Amino acid sequence: MADSASLEGKKAFVTGGKRRIGRGIALAFAEAGCDVGINDLELDEDGEETMRLIREMGRDTEFFAADISDSGQVDSMFAAFLDRFGRIDCLANNPYGGTGQSFLELTEENWDANLDIGLKGFYLCSQRAARAMVEQGEGGAIVSTSSVHGQRAWKTDTAYGCAKAGVLRLTQSMAVDLGEHGIRCNAILPGFMDTDHVFGTDAPEVGSIRENLHDAIPLRRPGTPEDIGRAAVFLCSPAAGCITGVSVPVDGGLLACFST
Repeated sequence: MADSASLEGKKAFVTGGKRRIGRGIALAFAEAGCDVGINDLELDEDGEETMRLIREMGRDTEFFAADISDSGQVDSMFAAFLDRFGRIDCLANNPYGGTGQSFLELTEENWDANLDIGLKGFYLCSQRAARAMVEQGEGGAIVSTSSVHGQRAWKTDTAYGCAKAGVLRLTQSMAVDLGEHGIRCNAILPGFMDTDHVFGTDAPEVGSIRENLHDAIPLRRPGTPEDIGRAAVFLCSPAAGCITGVSVPVDGGLLACFST
């Protein structure tokens, strides 16, 4: 890996990091030279496997169980991370909460789950990480997983899409407020992903995408966790040293199909 894309010796924290996209981001940080903290609600076989893979790369890792929608748990989690690793250089916000529901069936509980985890949690973790970065005085980078749903609407994505759109606006505000401290803030927009979980799998549009993938995605393939991980590393690396406040689609060109 070129020096400009290296994060050798840095300390990274990935929330929602034990599986799928989160694992892809965590492993990419480790490959780039980071020690990596992993957060999720609980440690299970997925979390153990992610940490095993990080250790196989010769990097240090630890798991931090917490609900990121709870400010008290977030404070305790970051205190534990900083005590364990000594500093934080990169934060990747990734958790997903709630499920897809049509607007007429959307429940308050589902709305709250999507917004509490997918937006409030990103704000809480970003603020806590940024405060530590400011105190360290050496800048840092925050990257947040949004979605193509943050820019375009599909059936059943009301609450999820609102959370992901909020992440884009939050990213811009953070970039403006934190730039003077050398903290860069960017977002990634995954598209149709090659994972064992797809948002809104009951929606007819998803079935259509599965059946007509070559027509739906210009690159003729879904994204992978590795694709998202490489983008996260780039945005946190010196190679992206003058990039902040932007949202980068990693969607195989899916959003380009909706351009006007």
